[in-house]
Amino acid sequence: MERIEHGSEIIWYDPECFGAFKRDYFEIDYWRERNAIRGKAVGRNTTWFVEDEIGHKVLRHYYRGGMIGRVMEDTFLHVAESKSRAMAEFTVLAKLYRRGLPVPRPCAARMVRSNLVYRADIILTRIENSRDLVAILQERALDKAEWKSIGKTIRQFHDAGLYHADLNSHNILLDDSGKSWLIDFDKCHFRQPGSWTRENMDRLLRSFRKELGLHSDFNWQEADWRALLNGYRAS
Repeated sequence: MERIEHGSEIIWYDPECFGAFKRDYFEIDYWRERNAIRGKAVGRNTTWFVEDEIGHKVLRHYYRGGMIGRVMEDTFLHVAESKSRAMAEFTVLAKLYRRGLPVPRPCAARMVRSNLVYRADIILTRIENSRDLVAILQERALDKAEWKSIGKTIRQFHDAGLYHADLNSHNILLDDSGKSWLIDFDKCHFRQPGSWTRENMDRLLRSFRKELGLHSDFNWQEADWRALLNGYRAS
């Protein structure tokens, strides 16, 4: 991992992810001017998909949620460099990636300080030919083997001690080969074994039930959850 400090800007980056790293990579206008934007995902905020000489990447700016987000949309109170949102997520992802877990590779993280606050961004590799479970389940049902595979994947993360702060059906991807991945590791951290694993799974179950109520065509039922749990417990 390399580090750049330029004025109020601090950047961590993995040189293996880039041909020649540029600080401009964090600016969406840089990619727009080069016709290198390959898409975007619009949820609470926009995530950009871009392509450089190495491959496809994801560029994400950090925003606040909840009531405070209306006042401090994308600024955070200043903390130690390693504890900033981008650097903390970069660190967690780097550990998971080195362990061979199915996560995006962290490529670069940035914090830009301004008085008592900072803003942050992260660049990751894009999981090619993949979609999240909500998008897939609006088109088709998954079979028991697929649900069991997802359960096994989640168990791998829990066995590694990873607490996923937002484990929901949007943050689980399936690629064309049927492999499952987890994404969005903002505010995630490692914990000792405990009841948090059950709480994590309960959160995921609530997510499926919520999506079932939101979509008229959502191919999920309680039996699918039992199949997922079978895979989780068998690991």
